Amino acid sequence: MDHSAGGDELARPESYTWPLLVVVVAVLPQAVVPAQYRVGPPLVVPVTETVALLVLLAIAARPGPVPRSARSALLVLFGLLAAANTFAAARLVTLVLGDGEFEGVELTAGRLLVAGLLVLVINVVTFALLYWELDGGGPAGRVAERAPYPDFQFPQTGTQGLAEPGWQPRFGDHLYVAFTNLVAFGPTDAMPLTRRVKGLMALQSTISLGVLVVVLARVINILPG
Repeated sequence: MDHSAGGDELARPESYTWPLLVVVVAVLPQAVVPAQYRVGPPLVVPVTETVALLVLLAIAARPGPVPRSARSALLVLFGLLAAANTFAAARLVTLVLGDGEFEGVELTAGRLLVAGLLVLVINVVTFALLYWELDGGGPAGRVAERAPYPDFQFPQTGTQGLAEPGWQPRFGDHLYVAFTNLVAFGPTDAMPLTRRVKGLMALQSTISLGVLVVVLARVINILPG
């Protein structure tokens, strides 16, 4: 079996198709959920997601390497999205711990579940995008001749024989890291190596823990026995 072709394939910067699709999946529910069930996130979240989607589309449509300015713009947008979703989570927790109403409307179990689910879905997508764009200099940096040091240690890069030579994580790997960090409140197979991703993982876990504990506890109290 010729491994050279696989190595060449792995050395190419990955497509932006999957990040685009995942952002679309995150934006759509916020547009289709009826207003009477929507407690959050606030408008700044879908607006930031839409701008990030447009930047990703522009990068995907442009041939050649990704300009440094475009990557910087993406990092700023993803950072703003993380900040906005953190605010949305804090706002939801505050509402739940408050008088049980939002703009004069009672917070029913259905509204709380929809709001909590939206925050958690955006939580996974946002941090997956951040991990993907930060880790080892982003998709282009990871396949560069002098790639920066990685931010995550994946099993395939730490042990020979688990993957083809030259294996590098793709967006799906970082999406999995973000999902498992949300449900496990910590790293599973991929270990954070740098302070910046350790901080981001701690923030992501804090958001998910707050929403899951507070919202679910309120929902359980609301549901009939």
